[in-house]
Amino acid sequence: MIRSGASAKRRRERSGQPGKCGITRLFGADLTALREACWQRDKGICQNCGKRLYRNERFLGDPDAYHMAHIGNKRMYGDTLVNVRALCGDCHTGRRSEHNCGGKPYPPKPRSL
Repeated sequence: MIRSGASAKRRRERSGQPGKCGITRLFGADLTALREACWQRDKGICQNCGKRLYRNERFLGDPDAYHMAHIGNKRMYGDTLVNVRALCGDCHTGRRSEHNCGGKPYPPKPRSL
């Protein structure tokens, strides 16, 4: 999905500002800073399985790559350091996935034309 310049500008302007229900959402440089702070706090180790993580993906779908995962959903708890943790690709989106309902196959999302 391509965003227009005006909507991207509005997102950057409201980054870090409380939105509906007082929840803080981060965008751009603020979100990058949150990723870095999460990496530093968790010392580059998966908080689920204890595996050492690579900061960047070495190849597409790298199971040892760093993923910043939300503990509670973003809509209710926002983008805060208390609400994120470092996970490996396997624990976040792979076979032991928290997004994969414990290994059940996900139906593909419907794509609009």
